[in-house]
Amino acid sequence: METKILVDSSKIVHYSRCEKGIFSAIEHLGFYYKIIDLSFERFFEREIENTNLIVIGQEGLGFSLGKLETDILIKNLYSGVGIVIFDGYISSYPFDFLKNIKIEEFIPKRTSKIKLEKNSWICQGTYNDEFELKNEIIFYSVKFDNRAWKVFLYNEDGQPCGIYGRFGKGKIVLFLTSAGLWQDDVLGHTEGLDDVFFRSLIWASKKPFITKTMPPFITARIDDVSGSGSKVVKYKETVERFKYVDILNRYKIVPNLGLFIDDIEKDDILSIREKYFEKQAEFSPHAFSDPVNKNEYPIYMKHNGQEFSDNELKENFNRVDIKFELFGIKPSITLNAHFGEVGIKSLSYLKERNQNFLMNIIRVGKAYSDPKSHIWDLKPYNKINFSLSEIPEDNDFFNVLSLPLKIEEKSSNEKNPDFDFLYKCTNFWNENNSTDTKRAIKRGIFQIKRGLENKFFGCLMTHEQRISFLKIEEWEEIIKGIINSIGMKNKIFKNYDYISLYAKNLKSISIEKIDFDKNLEIILKGGTKINLYLYIFYDRDDEVIENFLEIPPFESYTKLNFKIQG
Repeated sequence: METKILVDSSKIVHYSRCEKGIFSAIEHLGFYYKIIDLSFERFFEREIENTNLIVIGQEGLGFSLGKLETDILIKNLYSGVGIVIFDGYISSYPFDFLKNIKIEEFIPKRTSKIKLEKNSWICQGTYNDEFELKNEIIFYSVKFDNRAWKVFLYNEDGQPCGIYGRFGKGKIVLFLTSAGLWQDDVLGHTEGLDDVFFRSLIWASKKPFITKTMPPFITARIDDVSGSGSKVVKYKETVERFKYVDILNRYKIVPNLGLFIDDIEKDDILSIREKYFEKQAEFSPHAFSDPVNKNEYPIYMKHNGQEFSDNELKENFNRVDIKFELFGIKPSITLNAHFGEVGIKSLSYLKERNQNFLMNIIRVGKAYSDPKSHIWDLKPYNKINFSLSEIPEDNDFFNVLSLPLKIEEKSSNEKNPDFDFLYKCTNFWNENNSTDTKRAIKRGIFQIKRGLENKFFGCLMTHEQRISFLKIEEWEEIIKGIINSIGMKNKIFKNYDYISLYAKNLKSISIEKIDFDKNLEIILKGGTKINLYLYIFYDRDDEVIENFLEIPPFESYTKLNFKIQG
């Protein structure tokens, strides 16, 4: 039940682009796969035994395929093996191969926009309908048999840029664009088309099909939390005793609250304790305080990027320990640090307190204002805002972040990152003349859906100051509108710490073997301390249904057996 990925590493530039654009995504999505490198070996029937899906993602790979190999591809397609071709250079493929999949003519053109056919199952999970590309990309205008193929992607003029169809018992998806679509200089991953990427692979695959993908978790993080002690509050009744958390809980959301710990007033401490022990919220030491948003009173590093001395750090963490002892709770194991400013020297103190997870929007050891802080080599895509990865500075720490940096198109003079869903939806800092609940709902929907599309997790992110400029009924209208639109079906609402633990444990296991003969046998290596889940997909006409298979905790190695439908 493997996925086979065909490459030719002798074509160094194209292979390197394939590593970034295709391999990184396949790895993140948790596919059980093997690479067949045509620079070292030709492939024959035996190489694709026990194969459910064949992927061609390297640009120009058709030049490396001989007639014998394309005949094997066609034979296996008709016998039920799925094929996905991300390489849209149609002219590189042998004539007989194109003839067998009923493609007759092709003309190279260029496009700067991709539009989706939302009636296709492949596109139904994507929030946006169209995407402006950063640079034009080559696509092939082809003449194809309309009885064999359906369209799922178009260019700005309505010409097909992606088609899918059935041949014999198998299914094939053909992107008519260059695989450069998945490079950052054109569009890249996490920019809106990732669910199309994923669904094209799932739709084409021979079923049943297994992946080790992140489940559809939903959570929230609220930064700059002061409760009743807020210096900028407009509607105190919204934030006192953290009433806004009650609204989130009403819709199953369990938030992580980043506390300005010196702002917390006595009247709010009981509410913190109740919400902690009732598992209605988790709490992280954000900073001591910050009345003017300059990180004047940080815990982990100075706002100018300088590290605290050992004595200063010891005192800072001692103050945090005393505060949380007063609150009667333990801080979350996922650190929510103000501005994301975490000094290298603070890591050992965090480790002592079992806070080994971060939700950092910048690189540790750097100030937010430092341009270098926004460049960090994190998996899967070297993008901080979408990362599930050990950090290179200390592999004991794991960054867990799912946060689009651009919710709406910005004006040319707008330079601030746009990652707070209430930004410009209230009159906090005069960002809006009034409360715009419809805009807030739309932005919140986008924020959660983009995380789910990317197969990370959905995370609603805002700052308490903006919540405090909402009446409690306005806040509920917004949260209700977001959740009603997203729906609770097939969603899993969890706290941030659970998602952090899940992500790290998921990345700690690998699928070593899958066999399906009446029963499904799966061999896993690595280890997990918590229950995990594998996706299992089945065909239902032109759509696909999904379910989960449970993985119990194990060390080193486990063999799982399941009775499933064929």
